[in-house]
Amino acid sequence: MNMSVLTLQEYEFEKQFNEHEAIQWMQENWKKSFLFSALYAAFIFGGRHLMNKRAKFELRKPLVLWSLSLAVFRWQAEAYCYVTKPCKYKAE
Repeated sequence: MNMSVLTLQEYEFEKQFNEHEAIQWMQENWKKSFLFSALYAAFIFGGRHLMNKRAKFELRKPLVLWSLSLAVFRWQAEAYCYVTKPCKYKAE
């Protein structure tokens, strides 16, 4: 059986990422997540209240394009993740 391994080069930011430093930062700054969550909720509900009396926008076409672009990006990201991890395949 002939097996091969396919790998891609890692990006520079992937090589320089310090996992322990990121974990330490999150442990020291976990309170910020609650602050940002509260600000986000206030922004969403406040925005809904302010926009309640305004005319609706026709956003169907832009949102379709947005969703399509997200799907394409997802496929690219999935392909990248699949290919960067060694993948054994059988050569026939």
